[in-house]
Amino acid sequence: MSISKKVLKLRQSILKANTQLDQIRESGLLDTSEETNIRYNKILLEKAIYKKELDEAKQPVIQRLFKKIAQSHTRDKKLICDYFKP
Repeated sequence: MSISKKVLKLRQSILKANTQLDQIRESGLLDTSEETNIRYNKILLEKAIYKKELDEAKQPVIQRLFKKIAQSHTRDKKLICDYFKP
């Protein structure tokens, strides 16, 4: 997949997540239903992951290469987003 297609797909995913979050907020069930609250949080995490991937996709190739090299030395550390990757 080319970078422009990947960026487009990520932007569409972010817009879809925004729409879903707005629908949940407008429903009024966010404060009363635990299932809705869990779903809201899950969509919020997915949106954060999409945003991070979009930022990485927009970086020049050289920056991504240096970032991979730097991350190989700190591979023992885990981020919270590492546990929620699809």
